[in-house]
Amino acid sequence: MIELSVPARPGASHARVLLTGAGGSIGEAVKARLVEAEAMPLVLTHLPGQGDAVADFADDEALATAVSGMGEIDHVVLTHGLLEQGPMETVTPDRWRRLMDVNLNSIYAIIHAAATSMRSGGSIVIVSSTAALDRSPGGGPHYTASKWALNGLVRHLSAELGARGIRINGIMPCLVDNPMGRAFMSDEEYAHWAGQVPLGRAAEPDEIAKVAMFLLSDAASYVTGANIPVTGGR
Repeated sequence: MIELSVPARPGASHARVLLTGAGGSIGEAVKARLVEAEAMPLVLTHLPGQGDAVADFADDEALATAVSGMGEIDHVVLTHGLLEQGPMETVTPDRWRRLMDVNLNSIYAIIHAAATSMRSGGSIVIVSSTAALDRSPGGGPHYTASKWALNGLVRHLSAELGARGIRINGIMPCLVDNPMGRAFMSDEEYAHWAGQVPLGRAAEPDEIAKVAMFLLSDAASYVTGANIPVTGGR
């Protein structure tokens, strides 16, 4: 079992971890791993009654208020996001902004609010996508752009936060065996894409969660600014 570090807090014995996307398969797997590691997941969600704090992910002030209401935070794991299809002709500026609000702007707002109280030894993990290395075969231009931006955010903030002893890294899954991964493909298309993976299959959500746990742990104490592909070799 991977143990999470607990940045020095008076009387602290368990790491407090802000988690988003806990209703999705990867977020759910991360939450289970956190509980197994005796950490305290603090779930931020847009769904009333399903987390420790609720906010509209398109509302910066609501997100900041929700995060500040969680108290001290040791680590952050951000797994939420939208996947939308569509060629440029159908991705209107309004659709572009709506997806960017969730996939990019909300992530910055949450980190901006959480990092103010994080201590040296804290870690931030963003689950992104290999769309950030080229383009998304399943998503539209707005989805691809949001993931490229997240890679840049990780690289930039690693320099700023590193001076305070806080690490930040990204995980880039490719094909994951979950509802989002299958939503825009037929079974035949899904089997085709899975067959392109050198390991011969899609990732299980827990395989992404285990990488997130590594990045939160002392085992990754010198890893920051990395955008790590978790792709089965594809």
